[in-house]
Amino acid sequence: MSSLSWSEVFALHGTRRGIGRGSLLVDRGESGYRNVFLPDGRILYMGEGKRGHQEPVGGNLRLLLAHREGRSLRVFLRERPGVWRDLGWYRVEGWRYALWEEEGRYVYWFTLAPGGCEEAP
Repeated sequence: MSSLSWSEVFALHGTRRGIGRGSLLVDRGESGYRNVFLPDGRILYMGEGKRGHQEPVGGNLRLLLAHREGRSLRVFLRERPGVWRDLGWYRVEGWRYALWEEEGRYVYWFTLAPGGCEEAP
């Protein structure tokens, strides 16, 4: 897989936020979000919102709807500053809303599974 610049990712993703209309940005903690990369290729993706309890609005609502509707999302991984990798299409396999004891707040954890397919906009 080839590397992409931030400008290339932004042209596809369309926002600086982690959850876009049809894509997601993931990293290994640099953004303050705690994504977990599982050995089987799935990703536990923390929902949107760094303070207080996360709510089912904005990006979180987009992911909840993608799960319900079976829509896939393109995932981009930040490898280092300004360098990204297109991981391909993932589907929201499931989600849970749970207390994150470390911070004393409720957050969404979305399970992303590789192998989704490109959807028409």
